[in-house]
Amino acid sequence: MSSRKVALVFFGILLGTTLSGLDAAIVATAAPTIIADLGDLSLLPWLTTAYLLCQVTTMPVYGKLGDIYRRKRMFIIAICTFLLGSALCGLSTSMAMLIVCRGMQGVGAGGITGLGMALVADLVPSEKLGRYLGYTGLVFAATSVLGPFVGGLFVDHLSWRWAFYINVPLGVLCLIALIYQPAQAVIIKHRIDVLGALLLGGGVTCLLLALSHTGSDAPWTSPRTLGLLAAFVVAIALFVVWERRVAEPLLPLRILSTRITSLCTFANLVAGVGFTCGIIYPPVFFQAVAGVDASRSGLLLAPFAFTCAVSTLAAGQITDRIGGYKALPLVGMVFLGAGYGLLGTITATTSAAEVMAFAMVAGVGVGFVMQTLLYVVQRSSSVRDIGVATSTVMLFRVLGSSLGVAVLGSAFTSSLTSEVDQRLPGFPTSEIQGAPQKIAALAPEVQAQLHDAFATSLATAFRVAVPFMVVGFVAVALIPGRKVRARMAEAHEQVVSAEAVAHGA
Repeated sequence: MSSRKVALVFFGILLGTTLSGLDAAIVATAAPTIIADLGDLSLLPWLTTAYLLCQVTTMPVYGKLGDIYRRKRMFIIAICTFLLGSALCGLSTSMAMLIVCRGMQGVGAGGITGLGMALVADLVPSEKLGRYLGYTGLVFAATSVLGPFVGGLFVDHLSWRWAFYINVPLGVLCLIALIYQPAQAVIIKHRIDVLGALLLGGGVTCLLLALSHTGSDAPWTSPRTLGLLAAFVVAIALFVVWERRVAEPLLPLRILSTRITSLCTFANLVAGVGFTCGIIYPPVFFQAVAGVDASRSGLLLAPFAFTCAVSTLAAGQITDRIGGYKALPLVGMVFLGAGYGLLGTITATTSAAEVMAFAMVAGVGVGFVMQTLLYVVQRSSSVRDIGVATSTVMLFRVLGSSLGVAVLGSAFTSSLTSEVDQRLPGFPTSEIQGAPQKIAALAPEVQAQLHDAFATSLATAFRVAVPFMVVGFVAVALIPGRKVRARMAEAHEQVVSAEAVAHGA
């Protein structure tokens, strides 16, 4: 393929992955306006939960289907499903209809997220894969900043329905660009593990339902939460037993059976926690403590996202040129721990600039960890498993984000309730927790107390993130560096030999 066609297809893949990431951020910003229009506040959490449940549970299925029926074909089906769900979301006349359509969007997003990075591996030569995965980090970071900003523009100047309609023309451009995606090297003919898909989907559903509402609707020790977590454990245990027995498993356990892939996948989960923490909680400080409005607080995330993007690009260039497959993510975990350790020291007198600087330290860590370890997993997997291996890493990354929202959100909410009760007994925290900008309308003495309460609670949430990063550092430290380097060299030699044979033919 010419470099122009490679660039065009790569643009199409990036555009597709941008749709799923951008949509979630835009909808989160538009959610209050959606509720005001369609009503039924009790269903608000399901706008995100329905999307996330369908996305996570279908990701490994798409990975397997891509290996069987070609990743390009399944990616196109996923894009079309996402676009149909987007159009129906924009036409929704009730919250129930919108939630069902959000689930359809999630089914499409599962294929977009699970197959996008595998398509990149099909597209570019092995020796350039690291830098191309680095380019995807630019999109990953940019959507986190653009989402809230674009969502605000739609709500203020058009309609919340455009948060969904905008996906349609962008998706069509993506489909056009995919015309030149090269043929997949290996096609495997076998049957789909239906029972494995049901067990995995049921287990992940129970986990996400438990994590999505714990800390707000129910405490960690409530019968509902404990029951869902117990159901998750049972379903996953049955899934593992079944996958060991079935002839053609949905998720071949050999992918996670090696020390390299299992530790890299787990470290990606931890990086997911770190990225989510850096995206969600600094804007709360900007609005609740620094007094910045919602749209500007989204723009203040730009330094964090910029740092993530630059470090991701740097990591891609370094891995392509000199390696650093273990050293880079190890340094990244140090930066993540240091960034959240610094953010754990903030007070009401901390400036927005200081918070941005601390978040940028964590952003370096995100860029060094995520795509580098994904690159290692892809190159450590056989050609026939690259699709399901990639979707597995992405699955754990999304689960890490969900875990971060649940655990850190629970710590923040509990601390905020306690701090406000101590400073302002009887004050209804529910009125300002979801809309911290309302603090500016209160009396100065009340504002001062709430600023202290929010700053203290946010510092608590950031400190809770630090042990996660320590565990991630240990996981990366246990990766066998020599085996990784040997596997990378072996994979490179295989690709060079295959290319030589192809040119000779």
